Amino acid sequence: IDNILVINQEFLADSPDSISLSRGDLVEILKTTNGDTFSREKLRDFKPELNLRWYVRLFGSTENCKEGWIPTNILDFSNDSVSAFGNKGEDENFRRLATVRELIETEEEFSRDLQNIVDRYIKAVDKIAAPRIVRDSKDIIFSNFEQIAEFHNMILIEGLKYYSEQPNMTAKTFLRLERDFDKHVKYCAAEPLAQAFLKDNKEANEYFQVNFVQQCTI
Repeated sequence: IDNILVINQEFLADSPDSISLSRGDLVEILKTTNGDTFSREKLRDFKPELNLRWYVRLFGSTENCKEGWIPTNILDFSNDSVSAFGNKGEDENFRRLATVRELIETEEEFSRDLQNIVDRYIKAVDKIAAPRIVRDSKDIIFSNFEQIAEFHNMILIEGLKYYSEQPNMTAKTFLRLERDFDKHVKYCAAEPLAQAFLKDNKEANEYFQVNFVQQCTI
């Protein structure tokens, strides 16, 4: 991949159109200061400067918030970096690292979504404002969803990050946590019961529909 470079130092976003990056992050150069498309020829005799900025995207990210302007002095233009991360993806280790980074980003996003459901819906059921039938039937409605959210947010993501620089060891995380994935099997088995309960209980059904609309407007 011709336009991939490595970040050589920590950088905190210093403007609304810049992004924060960590040392070792891979970024895709989208355009240079004058708006030109990046090319390897531009590296010849190029001198990085603090005030000279390029527009980049964190490699593997599709979110707009992961794009922005950064100073060129935090980019690694060394020969080792260029040869290791700029040979059109032929470097096997690079492809593995990029895959693991994308896996971690996807898992982080998924974990946030799970926690959002816990915070906005499951915890709300424990409040007195929730109908009694909903509070008493919490385990039927949500089963072990909280355990699944905790597993992804506290255990799986940390295991993936632990081997983030050793792609060939990533599989160990899944093998070590094999039994923990049974939580998902339990939830899927109980899901039809939750659907049936909400279908047969008008008060509970209406509560979640109203609550869902309210949360969507926040």
